[in-house]
Amino acid sequence: MPLKVACRASDNDKHEWDITFLLFHKGKLYSAADDGKIKMWSQDLLKVAEVEAHPCSVYCLAANEETLFSCSNDGSIKLWDLDTLKAKEVLVQTNEVEFWRVAYSAGCLFSGDDKGNINVYKNKKLYGQVNIAEPIKDMTIHGTLVFTVKDLDLVITEIKLEGEKIQYGTKNSFMGRAPVTLIGDNLFAFATREGKEIQLHENNIESGFKQVARITHGSDMIINALAGVKWDNQEQLFSGGWDRILKQWAIKNNCPNNEASVDIEIVITAIIGGDNRQVYVGGADGHLVRVDVV
Repeated sequence: MPLKVACRASDNDKHEWDITFLLFHKGKLYSAADDGKIKMWSQDLLKVAEVEAHPCSVYCLAANEETLFSCSNDGSIKLWDLDTLKAKEVLVQTNEVEFWRVAYSAGCLFSGDDKGNINVYKNKKLYGQVNIAEPIKDMTIHGTLVFTVKDLDLVITEIKLEGEKIQYGTKNSFMGRAPVTLIGDNLFAFATREGKEIQLHENNIESGFKQVARITHGSDMIINALAGVKWDNQEQLFSGGWDRILKQWAIKNNCPNNEASVDIEIVITAIIGGDNRQVYVGGADGHLVRVDVV
């Protein structure tokens, strides 16, 4: 099925600098960028709200039922109202690290920083810490498994949130680099160290997270963004980067097939799946588009 650019954020509403992260949550799209702002959008990319969140880059966003979390290279993690983007509180402020990733899972907030620390916060207090010895540029969580990566190795750490202290252990690691994404419950994907191909693996401890495919992206340019979705029981992967082409990969029996591609006309820096076969793509200079699978 072909891909169609359905709408774009207006030049008056878009971010001033590159978009760093997109989050689709409870029917709304949230964007973060190097201009220090967070913006909330309707599904048709009409701006609903914005906030000057950090004095420098906002690297990542996460959310639970009532709160939006943001992190930055200013050493802070902040909390915002999901519906208005009004400030709630500052969870962490430090000069020791830059926070590059946040994720919310199992009632806890996870953060990843430039020193390789995974911090776990429970009830807004530090519950435990794991160091994986490599800066955390990207992070995703599935159950007790935390997938982290920068540009050398993807590390899979099992973190159990039980008792007074967390229990953890490394389950496997693979040569690779950011980005990383889950595809449904059974697969995950990340870029090769060169950043020009995609590795597809089983999300299965028993199989040792076996590699099932290697995707040649068809370009000599770096892949900046991956997003896995599962629509109508069909697992799909979307990818994009410096070549400005959004690609759709349908995965059947662990075999990826390039179903469609579309030229976004901007360097792609972030991708997230939305509702109703819609994909949101953020890029250089704050441009934001919605692509429909038609």
